[in-house]
Amino acid sequence: MNILLVDDQKSLRRSLSLMLEGAGFATEEAENGEEALHYLATHQYDLVITDLRMDGMSGIDLLREIKQMNPKLPVILITAYGSIDSAVDAMRLGAFDYLTKPFREQDILEKIHASQTVLAAGPVSPGGDGPSCQAEDIVAETPQMRATLIKAERIARTDISVLITGETGTGKTRVARFIHDNSVRCHAPFVSINCASLPENLLESELFGHMKGSFTGATESRAGLFEEADGGTLFLDEVDTLSPAMQAKLLSVLQEKIIRRVGSNKGKKVDIRIISASNQDLGLLIEKGHFRSDLYFRLNGIRLHLPPLRERGRDLQRLLEGFLSTYARKYGRGSLRLTPRAEAYVLGYAYPGNIRQLENFVEQMAVFADDAGQIDIDALPEDLLQHALPARMGDAPAALPEAGGSIADSERRMIESTLIRSTNIGEAARVLGIGRTTLWRKMREYGLHFDPGGRSR
Repeated sequence: MNILLVDDQKSLRRSLSLMLEGAGFATEEAENGEEALHYLATHQYDLVITDLRMDGMSGIDLLREIKQMNPKLPVILITAYGSIDSAVDAMRLGAFDYLTKPFREQDILEKIHASQTVLAAGPVSPGGDGPSCQAEDIVAETPQMRATLIKAERIARTDISVLITGETGTGKTRVARFIHDNSVRCHAPFVSINCASLPENLLESELFGHMKGSFTGATESRAGLFEEADGGTLFLDEVDTLSPAMQAKLLSVLQEKIIRRVGSNKGKKVDIRIISASNQDLGLLIEKGHFRSDLYFRLNGIRLHLPPLRERGRDLQRLLEGFLSTYARKYGRGSLRLTPRAEAYVLGYAYPGNIRQLENFVEQMAVFADDAGQIDIDALPEDLLQHALPARMGDAPAALPEAGGSIADSERRMIESTLIRSTNIGEAARVLGIGRTTLWRKMREYGLHFDPGGRSR
């Protein structure tokens, strides 16, 4: 595989070249966009990796030129975190993906693999004008989520397997459904199962079906979810919870595309797309011997990572408004509205349970809103009142995230303020409502230190 590297900083360009050559790739280096275009006109490449900001021709301008020359040539952009908006715009222009500095070798190797996998998979032939299903709207105003949905739309055009990662409650099921609804399989079933919800003996029957009399209680033959999803998409949530035996059986089905009901020796061919999800690091589970690497590579055709709600500052207000509208209709309230004081608390909370927790809180608020549909402090959930930033800072307006900012900024200020007011780490953890280990991890993440004399710095 031949890769063209474009960066006006020689040291960065050279270190990246050495990294990729060590991984078995052939590389060519160009110090600016003009030189890159010359190479592209005279040589054949499988991928271009370019910095976004360069003297002279920018990465965006180079991307436009490349897409005119060869629309199918994948381009990966490298950008600083503060330029993510520009990177998302670049993806709209046809870039395959982007990387933010600093990045690990594993990060770039995964994206290189994904770019080639998508090309190898090619578009699925729809036998018509393409899907005409109505895809569900997903709130995505932050650059990270916009980029994720752009990738999801592109992935949907192929039949490649997808692994969705992210914390519990970040919306992995909705994104899986979004991919299905934007694919040519959208008219076929979308079948979902949480692998952690059933014991192993029932999970096997649920996935693959069973024959009458194959076990106690099997009074009739029954099709499994693989058969129900035939022609469509099967979503396996919390796939990291599968036992070693179930992992082996799932791998066999994915390899052969043939299922066998429990108690039957007869196989049946199925045509399905697999989307899986995990809130655990499968790479780490592989290292510990808890997850099969060969199954991981079957599931991880392309990986999509969903950011936690605390990193989606621009999306929180939209999600809040949507849930208020939903539960106003559900409980016949006409409308629901937060007082400024209550809104400061709601927007100042870090939401460790993510979108699922926000929705749960809004439903509770709807129940306790006054007759006019107004939600004040007394209608807020107790956990939110105890741990939201305004409750700790004593200054509600200061708790609101800045426009375009992140809930993570509010969480950092909340932790810093609590550390200053606490006599020890244990007390701070109790006030914040988190464990000591979690607090230490977040302090490292935000660069905070606890000083018994000065408390925090």
